[in-house]
Amino acid sequence: MAIKLTKQQQQIVVAGALGLGAFAFCYIKFFMLPVFGKTAEVNKKIEALAVEIDSAKRQAARLPDLEKQLVLLNERKVEAEKRLPKTKSIPEILVALGAVAEKHRVFIGKFTPGPSKSQQYFTEMSFPVDARGTYHNLGRFFAALALEQRLYNIYNVVFNTPSESTGEMAVSFELAAYQYKEG
Repeated sequence: MAIKLTKQQQQIVVAGALGLGAFAFCYIKFFMLPVFGKTAEVNKKIEALAVEIDSAKRQAARLPDLEKQLVLLNERKVEAEKRLPKTKSIPEILVALGAVAEKHRVFIGKFTPGPSKSQQYFTEMSFPVDARGTYHNLGRFFAALALEQRLYNIYNVVFNTPSESTGEMAVSFELAAYQYKEG
């Protein structure tokens, strides 16, 4: 069965179809495509934020380990500063030398601050020292100095002939102490 439309009805149907097509075109072009574009942008931002969140979670998980490592490094720094202080502290050197000498029955006769040599990371301070004691006491004294917390070195050791009555001998040496140089 065929429907017969008048010319005016045909024009209304064509105009309606064209209007509906124009409306669909405008709806898709000006509403749907921008919404889909913004949705894609938002999804990309969400993915980027998810990656950042995962990275932050990994870093947060490492935080306790890093804090433990920091505590250990600070402890090592304190120990290193005891061995290689940042200050010259000649009185501390003299007190330590005197305590070790007294413990090992060595008499310090002369302790003179000498020249300092600057190296890249530290300064070497030398002190000419004259001491007196028995051979074994002097040996224990030198060994104890080597085991001190602060770094010491002994150079140019000269032993004199021991006394026949007491067994003591005079010894002269150069004591080197070190100071950390900042910068």
